[in-house]
Amino acid sequence: VKTKPMRIVVEDLSISNLLKNKKLSKAFSFQKLHFFFQCLSYKCEKYGIEYVKADKWFASSKICSCCGVKYDHSVQPEGQWSLKIREWCCVGCNSHHDRDVNAAINLSRWVK
Repeated sequence: VKTKPMRIVVEDLSISNLLKNKKLSKAFSFQKLHFFFQCLSYKCEKYGIEYVKADKWFASSKICSCCGVKYDHSVQPEGQWSLKIREWCCVGCNSHHDRDVNAAINLSRWVK
């Protein structure tokens, strides 16, 4: 059975800001993210898939996908939010989250 998604939601990343990070800039520039997003948008249009860009200020990885509580570094044992934090526990519902999976769930629920 072949299925296609109804829509694809991506974060509207500021690529110029990503390139300022000295540790990540080489990886991002080689991947040509801007070109990738253009191709993705084109393919979505070609195959009738809705292509949505989530607002760059939407905290997709910081918001609990279960209860909606936002990560607060003042009460979280993990401390200040950074790229080093890959997993965290919600203080609202005590659910454990993988940063990337949680962001994917929140982005799948994104509504324009």
